[in-house]
Amino acid sequence: MFKLVDKLIGIITLVAMLGLAGSYTARYIDPNTFIFPSLLGLAYPYLLIANVILLLYWIARWKKMAFIELLVLAIGIPVFRTYYGTHKEKNVTESYDLQILSYNVRYFDRYGWSKHKNTSEKLLDYLNHFPGDIICLQEFPEKSASINPQAIIRELSSYPYHRIKKNMAIFSRSPIITCKEITFDKKYTSSCLYCDIVKSGDTIRIYNIHLESYKLGQKERKFVKDISEGVGNDLSEGVKNLTSRITEANKSRAKQARQIKTVLQHSPYPFIVCGDFNDTPLSYTYQTIEKGLQDSFIEKGRGLGNTYIGEFPSFRIDYILHSPHYQTISYFRETVTLSDHYPIQSKLKKRNRKN
Repeated sequence: MFKLVDKLIGIITLVAMLGLAGSYTARYIDPNTFIFPSLLGLAYPYLLIANVILLLYWIARWKKMAFIELLVLAIGIPVFRTYYGTHKEKNVTESYDLQILSYNVRYFDRYGWSKHKNTSEKLLDYLNHFPGDIICLQEFPEKSASINPQAIIRELSSYPYHRIKKNMAIFSRSPIITCKEITFDKKYTSSCLYCDIVKSGDTIRIYNIHLESYKLGQKERKFVKDISEGVGNDLSEGVKNLTSRITEANKSRAKQARQIKTVLQHSPYPFIVCGDFNDTPLSYTYQTIEKGLQDSFIEKGRGLGNTYIGEFPSFRIDYILHSPHYQTISYFRETVTLSDHYPIQSKLKKRNRKN
């Protein structure tokens, strides 16, 4: 009996290990070349959990398969650290040079998605209580019947310098001397605004990024909700529609990431990249932009780093990255539910110029 069970579990284990190992490659393979690894990358948290459970099984059975499983899991430790921060929680007393906040504000709840009263007022109150230097907002609203962008700007008067372009906003307590945007193909809804800010005599460049989303329609959103609740009939059609959306978005973001990286490489100033990448740490998009930079979450994050709280399963898709001119003193994700994203913030310090 045990031999039959071991054989069946052994087959499942091999499939799970291959899936997990395949997910590790998602960072390096352009989805436009081969899409499958990027889909495995999205499944990484679930593949990880499955392999840990299988490892425990083989340990309990005292079989050699446990060592193979352990090896596959050990290879992925650097990947795990991009999802789960291992730094201890502590009060930050070390001095810092700059504090920055990044937040996808979902158009200040323009259409009442949150189903809560006064969400836009609460968002403004939250932003006004941020004591830092720079605020980067994605999905900043344009003028509508329910939202007046100029009123928001007036309310954020403690940040007297600002630039707004294509639903992207950068607010600063220090002077903004110039701003530009990275222009993507017109078929995309994504944006990238970058500004040069003078603080304490030094110029720093801030990139505020919002990359292509999955553009899930009502049909796909209902399918995801039904699956999470264990209901739903037409599974094959739902999977087909959802996979198509994911595939196209993954390919689009890969192209945008390469375009952004080219611009980053020509920055004349130390810089910070922040925003909503709409992609996980185990993606070609993240790897392309992050290469040569430092991720504030990896440097100082603690616990699960998920930043998205919408209908889709929660992942870390919002980031604060910086050039090697800086080091992260602290990283903080605040679990306020005023949008479908959590805000993230970081304190940075200039490295010794001799470094």
